[in-house]
Amino acid sequence: MKKFIICTTILWVTSNVANAQDISANTLQPSTPICLIKGTPTNHQFTEIKRLKIGKGTYGSVTDLYPRIVDKTHKLGADAVIHYNASQRFGFWPWRLVRPVMTGTAIKWLSTPPSCQSLGGIEIK
Repeated sequence: MKKFIICTTILWVTSNVANAQDISANTLQPSTPICLIKGTPTNHQFTEIKRLKIGKGTYGSVTDLYPRIVDKTHKLGADAVIHYNASQRFGFWPWRLVRPVMTGTAIKWLSTPPSCQSLGGIEIK
């Protein structure tokens, strides 16, 4: 039993150290703003990269998810998110436990990126 506890503790500590190193590496990189667009931009060419769904395990605001969607979009090499939707949804336990969820599609512009404001989007950093 002692070996199990020691092994679990070592694994937990090493995973937390690795996560701390990942977080510090991400904070050193300058992040470019990401544009969240509700619809589909017309007159601009882009490539869809991946559908995104990001949620929080417990209650909170949708704005709490902004850093996570920016990080995920940067890791995919995308420039913006189209079909953006953010709402409160019921989690696993249906009785009055709601959580924020964001969905959308990460895209990469094929030409010069248009202004986020001209597309009616929300620019986040």
